[in-house]
Amino acid sequence: MENNETLSESFKRELDQETTSTILDPAYRKKKLVLWAIRTTLSLILYVIFWKHNWVKWSLLLTIPLSLFSLFTIIGSPYLLKRKIERTKKKIEETEKLLTETPDE
Repeated sequence: MENNETLSESFKRELDQETTSTILDPAYRKKKLVLWAIRTTLSLILYVIFWKHNWVKWSLLLTIPLSLFSLFTIIGSPYLLKRKIERTKKKIEETEKLLTETPDE
């Protein structure tokens, strides 16, 4: 029984470590948002400068979705990751309850 408890405790400890990881850190996200804004601004400036070239107009079809996806990963991934961590913690607790409730054979 001790091995099961140490295993669940190690899972919980690892989940707690992941909660404090860089992707969930607000300062890290702010830095990434600032870098995204700078990158997008530079892209816009370059698009305005080189708009007369035909291939630049076509590259915009790739640039816009990639930029929006990057923004979504910066803003949305911490929320999705927190939900996933909470679900995993609940499953660990349910498994721990199930192990304590079943009689030892």
